[in-house]
Amino acid sequence: MTLHLLLFWVFFKISLFSIGGGYNMIPLMQHEVAGHGWLTSERFLDILAVSEITPGPVAVNLATFAGYHVAGLTGSIAATVGVCLPGSILLLALGAIAIRLRDRPAFAAAMRGLMPALVGLLAATSLRLGLALVPAGAALPAPQTILIFAATFGLVLWKNPHPALLMLGAAAAGVAFSLF
Repeated sequence: MTLHLLLFWVFFKISLFSIGGGYNMIPLMQHEVAGHGWLTSERFLDILAVSEITPGPVAVNLATFAGYHVAGLTGSIAATVGVCLPGSILLLALGAIAIRLRDRPAFAAAMRGLMPALVGLLAATSLRLGLALVPAGAALPAPQTILIFAATFGLVLWKNPHPALLMLGAAAAGVAFSLF
């Protein structure tokens, strides 16, 4: 299988088997790109950060940037089409009956079971990404890293500002910390 077809297929599968939106695709994306040796954890974290501040859905941005990193412009197209196609197909196929399914007890029960699992996946991914910030052999992250994390976490809980503002502020703090 060519690299472009593999990129398409991997991101197609990620999208097909991810339920709950773009953020819930992140754990599977991280697993797949690491499994294929396409991105290191640090590079994945960098691409995730850029995907957060770039306009558009985070999963599509992440697939586009990862595809570009792996195989240039044509790789980004393959990954983007792969990640967008399953949702488009499913939306067209299930759109007409979605309203009827919502009122069925079995559907509501399935959603009650999926939601805690999705939150667990996000929490585990957050922990893995956070651990990637700790330099090899260090007991704790640098104080600047802890301060930026705490400020971002506190701001999200307190005021919930737009993620782009948080990312720009964190970038500015990183630059400021590196100067002093």
